[in-house]
Amino acid sequence: MDMILLWSLLLLISGSQPSRSLAQKNTEFAVDLYQAICSSHKNNIIFSPFGTTLVLGMVQLGAKGKAQQQIRQTLKLQETSPGEEFSVLKSFFSAISEKKQEFTFNLANALYLQEGFAVKEQYLHSNKDFFQSAIKLVDFQDARACAETISTWVESKTDGKIKDMFSDEEFGPLTRLVLVNAIYFKGDWKQKFRKEDTQLMSFTKKDGSAIIIPMMKALLRTKYGYFSEFSINYQVLELPYKGDEFSLIIILPAEGVNIEEVENLITAHQILEWFSEMHEEEVEISIPRFKVEQKLDFKEALYSLNVTELFSSGCDLSGITDSSEVYVSNVMQKVFFEINEDGSEAAASTGMHIPVIMSLTRQQFIANHPFLFIMKNNPTESILFMGRVTNPDTEKMNGRDLDSL
Repeated sequence: MDMILLWSLLLLISGSQPSRSLAQKNTEFAVDLYQAICSSHKNNIIFSPFGTTLVLGMVQLGAKGKAQQQIRQTLKLQETSPGEEFSVLKSFFSAISEKKQEFTFNLANALYLQEGFAVKEQYLHSNKDFFQSAIKLVDFQDARACAETISTWVESKTDGKIKDMFSDEEFGPLTRLVLVNAIYFKGDWKQKFRKEDTQLMSFTKKDGSAIIIPMMKALLRTKYGYFSEFSINYQVLELPYKGDEFSLIIILPAEGVNIEEVENLITAHQILEWFSEMHEEEVEISIPRFKVEQKLDFKEALYSLNVTELFSSGCDLSGITDSSEVYVSNVMQKVFFEINEDGSEAAASTGMHIPVIMSLTRQQFIANHPFLFIMKNNPTESILFMGRVTNPDTEKMNGRDLDSL
């Protein structure tokens, strides 16, 4: 598979050898944010919880008082000196750069500040040190030029996959500070799906209606688990990427189980339990070939998690600049996510052909109805993004169209 993941906010990784408690704290925030987003989005969802973590981390480096306290409580950070818990980012970036032959991971962070405001040297240094972030001065009064400048920068850093990140309507006379972060990730499946095995199949959407979509098929030996909580049954499958640095986890409710029932069960403890309790099995897999593109405004979700002060004109960001006029206007994230069959290894050595009549003796994982997904960094167990698919998008599919199947 070739997965392209792009988001306009970066992810915070917990370190190369995390304690279980640290992985759990990071996962707790990811689950909290997922539940907050679910409350206002009923269909497809995709976001980077650690993209949000990074943005909040960048702000809290320069925040004081109530604003800093709210961020630290929501991120469940330890009572250490500000910035200390982000020092592990350095080792992560170093490890990523050493393994770039196995996947593509491009990072770009920038803080756009209204011209005329002076950024403190210590903040400049800390931001670059922890987040590899650049500081750029712009004139938000010229909203159109700002939108074009920032959007062009994001597009260039994401190989053209994220276009038109901002419009001029998103900047106004009071805009002073905009945090922009971009990641481009492209990875191949460790075990690829053969394109000739992809077939058209029916997918039952959340509303009960059915659509015909391309369904990728493979017989793989991979980590799998069958779970039952409060009479709610579901399957969990892990699909590793080449290099084993990242994995995609798919959570599939049993037939007749609503996706909301499984979502309501999700806790940090439960997710970490999946990771530890899944075991290798030979599984006949059918999953949609799909693409999801989504832009989210996190202001409402963060408000529900009690991160409110940084959006207030009384916010104390004196660690960034001496001006009392600087506060965050919004927190935007845009994600482009595509799943298809592509992989860089030879088909003969990485996957087995699926017969027309599937075996009844092996485990079957047929994602022909709404499911949840998580992408994690395996060394740290950090969740890079979460989401759900209630309606695979076939209209914007890259590559072969439905007529070619």
